[in-house]
Amino acid sequence: MLYRNEPPFKLRSTLAAAFALVAAGTGMGLAQGGEQPRALERVEAVIPQPVTFAAVRVVREARVPRQPRLGADARMSSQQLSAAERLVRDEVRRGAFPGAALAAGRGAHLGLMAGVGNAEWGHGAVDPERTVYDIASLTKVVATTTAVMLLVEQGKLDVDAPVSRYLPAFSGGAKDKVRIRHLLAHNSGLPAGAGVGGTPDQALKQLIRTPLKTAPGERMEYSDVGFVVLWAAAERAAGEPLDELLRREMWEPLGMRSTGFNPGEGCARCVPTFKRADGTPVRGKVHDPIARKLGGVAGNAGLFSTAGDLARFAAMLASGGELEGVRVLEEETIRRFTRRQPNAENRALGWETPKERGGSAGRELSRRAFGHTGFTGTSLWVDPERATWTVLLANRTFDPHASNRIQALRRAVNDRVAQAADAGGRGMGVLLD
Repeated sequence: MLYRNEPPFKLRSTLAAAFALVAAGTGMGLAQGGEQPRALERVEAVIPQPVTFAAVRVVREARVPRQPRLGADARMSSQQLSAAERLVRDEVRRGAFPGAALAAGRGAHLGLMAGVGNAEWGHGAVDPERTVYDIASLTKVVATTTAVMLLVEQGKLDVDAPVSRYLPAFSGGAKDKVRIRHLLAHNSGLPAGAGVGGTPDQALKQLIRTPLKTAPGERMEYSDVGFVVLWAAAERAAGEPLDELLRREMWEPLGMRSTGFNPGEGCARCVPTFKRADGTPVRGKVHDPIARKLGGVAGNAGLFSTAGDLARFAAMLASGGELEGVRVLEEETIRRFTRRQPNAENRALGWETPKERGGSAGRELSRRAFGHTGFTGTSLWVDPERATWTVLLANRTFDPHASNRIQALRRAVNDRVAQAADAGGRGMGVLLD
């Protein structure tokens, strides 16, 4: 789908045809059903008047394979959604980051999809369907936790089993008492990080051998090491690479065609996240140093995606595990993994929940909301009580021209999305309890 970046428009149409996917590509295939894309569809939009939906006209230049699509009527206040977008635009103008992609909706319905600013300062307009971001620690939920959820449903993994059952190298002493649940809740006793070197295989072995700092289940310490170990254990339980499992069981069924690891430095659609010593922007290569040492595929970071793809993922979660007739998770599994855990502060299984103060959720989301953030400037939150969801992707680690206010921005945007739903009326989507 083509979006204007300046001035913005919010997609607000009851015309289902307006959600046709534009397939164009650099490295991430978009065709499905055995068909090959022949040309782009051009989508022309009329800027919406207050309290009305935009009229959207689709001009077909050639037949294009179509992805499953989100609905259009989200029953959300357009004024509040516009306010959320303005907050992001203000941060771009202030110089916090070159650009961002923002998506929000309710249940299976899309309320807002906007590209703001540029991939780099001054050029490369952000397209929320096509611009690919290094989503950093969102990898922990979109990839690692989701893989564990799938494996639990398949009977291949037990969250209350010791990690050593699946990963014998992680054993000895107090490690024998560490359970999969502890890794998910960040209270395994493993440290936040660790220095590693050598080949990816050597680095993984070093991380698995990392000694515990505290007894399992004693206290929460957010741990990248823990999620690297979790990925390794889950991969053993799966009997196949987890990225292959995820692509087959989750991403492809949901139409997430621009999500994956290691797009490569030739990825023209990827926003840069850091610079080399000579000032050259680096794109398509994971920003996180541990994931980079592991070859770009890791449980803590390394996944790349678009706002359009993550909107579909979030909409599935807000709809109880199903989107457009495609069920990928059971409702009970989502409930189970998004409940707070004992001795884990605000942590659920893989996910985090709203804090009393601070954090990224904001003040308006319900206590049953769940989400996660990523260091590069990314976040995803779902509120089951309203069935709302928000995806914000930015590359704040790339050459910022102003101080970092990403947490305050996340809170404010989530608050506006909640208020948009409240103004639009309750009763949409699926309650997960």
